[in-house]
Amino acid sequence: MSNEPMYRKIYEDLYNDIQNGKYGIGDRLPSEKELSEKYGVSRITSKKALEIMADRGYVMRQPGKGTFVLKIPQLQDEFLPDEFEVSGNQTEQTNRPIVGVIMDSFGSAFGPELIRGMEYECRRRGYLMLIRFTYGSVEVETQALNEMLAAGVVGILLVCVQGESYNSDVLKLNLTSFPMILVDRGMQGIPIPVVTTDNYEAGMELANYLIAKGHEKICFVSHSIMQTTTVADRFAGYLNAMASNGLVSDESLWIQDLDSCLPNDEENDVDVEERAIQHLEKYIEERPDVTAFFAVEFEIAHQLIRILTQKGLQDKKAVVYFDGFDTSNILFPNYAYVLQNQYQMGVTAVSMLVHMIRGDAVSAKVTIPYHLVTE
Repeated sequence: MSNEPMYRKIYEDLYNDIQNGKYGIGDRLPSEKELSEKYGVSRITSKKALEIMADRGYVMRQPGKGTFVLKIPQLQDEFLPDEFEVSGNQTEQTNRPIVGVIMDSFGSAFGPELIRGMEYECRRRGYLMLIRFTYGSVEVETQALNEMLAAGVVGILLVCVQGESYNSDVLKLNLTSFPMILVDRGMQGIPIPVVTTDNYEAGMELANYLIAKGHEKICFVSHSIMQTTTVADRFAGYLNAMASNGLVSDESLWIQDLDSCLPNDEENDVDVEERAIQHLEKYIEERPDVTAFFAVEFEIAHQLIRILTQKGLQDKKAVVYFDGFDTSNILFPNYAYVLQNQYQMGVTAVSMLVHMIRGDAVSAKVTIPYHLVTE
């Protein structure tokens, strides 16, 4: 054991501490600094151990807050060195395979950690990563696909969280069994493997949180693309929570047409956003009986919270939402949100894609644990 890398020693100690009950689900693990001091190693070494824990889904890392336990390792789980070591000197490889990433866009709340996880796993496995943003344009998506194929990508990750159907080029690639993974949502009727969050369960948990706080008239707020599996699952979770608590789901309470929150590269974005804000302001004025808002994503919640604050209602109305980021509880300390483990989603998506490239069978759907952050 004298030749055992120290990051592996730290990983195994933490693994055993979690399995033996020293740290339970939700507990905070020692920080990089604390571990480096305890083991007499650099923070790079302790960071690597914690990142391996996160890669395997045991913990969630929240910058500025710490590393928290998500699940208890099973006895059959074991440390597999080949999962964490890239063989050979990758800097000397001039013809490394390329993975393509196509996504609508990203903002502060959703995207950065996802990309970071993808880049980490690509680099660790010896792949280059090529990324393109489409901003909701099918034409740009087609161009990106063609350019990536021309560049020789061996697989593609599709992160198109808003649109429900892909263009014919994607469907043709699927028919030819070209390695592809969907990230954040599934595609109805198309058997492309997906890495996602349990949006139904998370939606139900968010709604139950509001109901437990005494709210009965809860407005569900989303853009108009309700047929996407991500939004539909969150909505179904909201409806189930209402029904389970004997509350009426009043369609007149819902707002489902805030398309300004969709990625868009048109010139009139400012006008569209202003109309959405005016729509929300009018709703809040006309429905004083509504005491809580269930926002399907952070950008919508941001608009709502800003309006409520301007009207002096921030302490009287509750807002819950998805895709909160690590500083959002500082900006908005009185609101609960679902924090998806985007980093782990990115790592898992690349790992699955690599297995597809090798010709291995992969799961049709992999669900990554989320964390409900409360006030």
